[in-house]
Amino acid sequence: MKKLTYCIILICLSFSSYGQKFEVPDSILNGVESRQFKYTYTAKFNYKIVYPINYDSLTSYKVFIGLSGGNANEKIVNYCYYTLFDSKYFENYITILPLGPSGRPLSEMDSYEIDQLIADIKKNLKVTNDNWILAGTSMGGLAAYNFASARPELFEGIITFPGGLGTNKVSEQWENYKIVLAGGELDEADWISLNNSTKSELEGHVKSIEVFTIEGQGHIISPDYDIDKVYSKYFTTNK
Repeated sequence: MKKLTYCIILICLSFSSYGQKFEVPDSILNGVESRQFKYTYTAKFNYKIVYPINYDSLTSYKVFIGLSGGNANEKIVNYCYYTLFDSKYFENYITILPLGPSGRPLSEMDSYEIDQLIADIKKNLKVTNDNWILAGTSMGGLAAYNFASARPELFEGIITFPGGLGTNKVSEQWENYKIVLAGGELDEADWISLNNSTKSELEGHVKSIEVFTIEGQGHIISPDYDIDKVYSKYFTTNK
């Protein structure tokens, strides 16, 4: 676990240090809105919103939360949306892309902060009360299980690129969850091991779980990879 913690620190730094490489075409960000709210008297939270195609303000939509890696600053969040979270499978969802509060990784959000974010989403957007989907990469992949632990009733499944349980305990409320544990073929061994150990811990406690190897990719997925290859595994498994 110490080795994994060191690996996580390095990956967090790599996301933060090489932000100049994370260029996103302007066209990708067309229609992406930003929202800020205060969750204490001094602390602010920012997240981005992508509305469904043919959005109707009278319709309640499922929510897709995309959790970015590193410290989830704006440049990283934009890049993660470009490479991981902009998918045809979520064209009829409201997509939420949180930024790291106070420059912290999303994996460091506590249950209070998670609850405040979800409360703001539900207050300001017309959304369902269940069947939301979580996806996350690296620190965001760890955060996904924190979100599921904090509000298990909201979600139906988790997709990570990669991620894992971390210190979370398997919840009985995850019995209908679908899980896809994706990871780059060239990723660090500790992340691959975390995917495998998470699979072992969740088997028999969730509806379905699958490990998916992203061929030719490392920890940071490149823009030319078709990320829908991963999402298709989620949407075609035990429909």
